[in-house]
Amino acid sequence: MLLRLLTRRFGALSPVIREKVETATAYTLEQWSDLILDAHSLEEVFGPHLHRAIA
Repeated sequence: MLLRLLTRRFGALSPVIREKVETATAYTLEQWSDLILDAHSLEEVFGPHLHRAIA
């Protein structure tokens, strides 16, 4: 469900983002799910280290 919401809000997701979500713990998925409600960017959901992960 989180992948669907992220795609709907931010467009196509990179393979790195997909893998992050698919391998995350239930606790982390819950936190990201809360953050997506107010986030204006993927960085606001996943944190400032995101650019290094997808570069």
